[in-house]
Amino acid sequence: MTKLIKSSQEMEARIIEAANQNPSFRRRLLDDPKTALADFLGVSLPEAVTITVLEEQPGQHYLVLPPSPPSLDALPLDDLELALVGGGRTLRPGVVNCKCCESSNPRRNVSRSSC
Repeated sequence: MTKLIKSSQEMEARIIEAANQNPSFRRRLLDDPKTALADFLGVSLPEAVTITVLEEQPGQHYLVLPPSPPSLDALPLDDLELALVGGGRTLRPGVVNCKCCESSNPRRNVSRSSC
């Protein structure tokens, strides 16, 4: 395979085309898909990868769903979200009374990083 594959749909189309043109490749895909694909693509596939090839029959169709997306509740919070749900101080600038600023302007709006 010499052409660059740009998408998974293109890769699947090329594999199907090769299987339709070469009955022995089709048989290898059904019998040992991982080895057949590794040879066809010219790469070695990781040990943990499992590949299943199914051959549709007339009147029989397969719908392959991708993995479920992660639950939004399971995603980590960014710093702002964490600060907002954590209570206590906020990240917004506000009135800060600090000893270095009190002498010149006791009500000066500063963020924590400026003192």
